Amino acid sequence: MVMQPKYARTVIGGGAGLCLTLLSSTALAQQSPPQPGPMTVEQLFELIQVQRKQIEAQQQRIEQLEYSIRGIAGTGQPGGGSNFSQVNYSGQPGQGAQQGQQPQQNQPNQQAQGTPEQPVGEEDRDAQRRRIDVSGVQDIGGVLTRKNHLVFEPSIEYENTSSTRFFFDGVEIIETVLVGDIEVSDADRQSITAAGTFRYGLTSRSEIEIKVPFVYRNDDVTQEVIGGSSGATTSSLDAANIGDVEVSGRYQLNSGRDDWPIFIANARIKSNSGRGPFDVSRDDDGIETELSTGSGFWAIQPGLTMIYPTDPAVFFANISYTHSFGEDVDETIGDSEIGDVQPGDVIGFGFGMGFSLNEKASFSVGYAHDFVFETEQEIDGVTFDSESFEVGRLSLGFSYALTNDFNINLNTQIGVTDDAPDVVLTLRTPLTFDLN
Repeated sequence: MVMQPKYARTVIGGGAGLCLTLLSSTALAQQSPPQPGPMTVEQLFELIQVQRKQIEAQQQRIEQLEYSIRGIAGTGQPGGGSNFSQVNYSGQPGQGAQQGQQPQQNQPNQQAQGTPEQPVGEEDRDAQRRRIDVSGVQDIGGVLTRKNHLVFEPSIEYENTSSTRFFFDGVEIIETVLVGDIEVSDADRQSITAAGTFRYGLTSRSEIEIKVPFVYRNDDVTQEVIGGSSGATTSSLDAANIGDVEVSGRYQLNSGRDDWPIFIANARIKSNSGRGPFDVSRDDDGIETELSTGSGFWAIQPGLTMIYPTDPAVFFANISYTHSFGEDVDETIGDSEIGDVQPGDVIGFGFGMGFSLNEKASFSVGYAHDFVFETEQEIDGVTFDSESFEVGRLSLGFSYALTNDFNINLNTQIGVTDDAPDVVLTLRTPLTFDLN
């Protein structure tokens, strides 16, 4: 009697909803065609041993790929995690993608004896298009956490912003002749944010996340009047306290089959748990004597991420809208009464590309831009609007999977607009636990 091995194919969700079509752990590599005569026991045993080794190698690769495609951002975000600024916020897209299972059609029969002519578990065109590692893409929607899996992601972020401004107080006689004082202000601002993030897979297409940051800030500001009798004065402030806790949810809208992009809806809520700019101490002139570690206002950020894999790269784009909830501050700063404050809303977008080097390493490049609208402030009963501004930044990310459950993600952002931070470095080390 000729034995006809049977097998099944399994679609395993991967990074940013990318699907890998691979043989399941219980499947044989290929289906044998009918033979002219019965096979001996020795021939059957040799065939089983060959196929068993192929299955074990394929299963090991499944485990490596399944983990290495986790962590697209994003995130994120080209760039990593949400990034709400202290008063006006520049939001980042969420992270997410699918991990589900669907049956596939059997493949044509292959040679039964000896080494197979075709690779084990040869993928169809849709599956090959999705076999991409995008772990280095930060904060633009990494893989949705598998159902009943918990990810703990400690991270540390360093941000540096420096600026030099000139102020003139006097009379301009002609364009090149100034009579008066020129004041120079040089500010160097640094912050380090250590955060613990927990993500839990609710279903194969949805996850929930909570992020608890701890912020350290240091500002050094030097002021000097050119031509004045007094020298330069330098002030240094620092602060360390909890930041604004964030809660996020993500849902993958479609499967991404039939050459469609994958769409992921995400929403983020930011609290005001950190010390806001109206909560810090000030001197008699209204100048801060300590620094804030939060924005001081609640905010919500809906967004949509699109991911389109094309072997060996994956393209992504995202758009988000951040709305901050204003409130009556009711504070006296200096000689001014501060009433209602409505922080400006933010429209953000980003795009980029992730590229898999192998089953363990990947990198990404991207760009993100935020339009921050005017902030309305009521001062002594009169409402004033601040100026709107834009924050643009280039990002470069890299990821390496140390084990199937632990990897390292490093992301660098470079500011390209005047109001953007000079540089932001983020290191994340997600660790996955199976709670099944």
